[in-house]
Amino acid sequence: MAQIIALHSHRGGTGRSSIAANLARLMADSGRRVALVDTDIQSPAAHVLFGLTELAPRATLADYLIGRCEVEDAAVPLPIAPGDGALFLVPARAEASGIHEIIAQGYDVGLLREGFDRLIEALRLDLLLLDTHAGINNETVTAVASAHRLIVVTRSCRLDLTGAGETVEFAHQLGCSRRALVVNMVPPGMDGHQAGQRAEAAYGMKATAVLPYAPELACVAGDRLFAAAHPEHPVVAQFRAVIPSLMDED
Repeated sequence: MAQIIALHSHRGGTGRSSIAANLARLMADSGRRVALVDTDIQSPAAHVLFGLTELAPRATLADYLIGRCEVEDAAVPLPIAPGDGALFLVPARAEASGIHEIIAQGYDVGLLREGFDRLIEALRLDLLLLDTHAGINNETVTAVASAHRLIVVTRSCRLDLTGAGETVEFAHQLGCSRRALVVNMVPPGMDGHQAGQRAEAAYGMKATAVLPYAPELACVAGDRLFAAAHPEHPVVAQFRAVIPSLMDED
């Protein structure tokens, strides 16, 4: 049975999209059939992280939501390491016109859940990753409600941690009890253990990973995916280390 994992953050700028993209690549490299759906219609980023700066005339999630294509038509196959795995990306939208049409016409948010199921079947997926918009909107609610597991991405700063209660209550209301906490972008000079403890106290759950700030991430964005450009980097090693716990079905 395919698993659906949603990644969410209370605020933007946590590195959520970068984590989603790198986890998707590493999981596919390990032999799984994986798709990443960028559900952040307002501020999409996943296609840039994979170097797809020119999406037109490709179909996107926005095209599916306004009835222009089937959702599987928007799935872009991406290169991975040789093996049995496969990686697909469903980008959110190609240009400003996509969001303008959605605002003008509206759409049935139920199409998202139907689209997730169709992707799993059509692409024979083992894993569907959903990158959400920061905060709460209709797409995020549907993504989290559809997920078997929620990965909460946060920084250890006070600004991010003030939203912990709202995020936990949001997940609770949607019945998403299987959660993982990733503390990202711990700045140089800050003790990682203390940063993790602060986040754990705020969210009321143990941190699955505490990741230091890595300037190399910013340097390769839009050129090569970090996991592909720096496969031996300590942060990539930490990504690999948490994958088994994210895939644990217990």
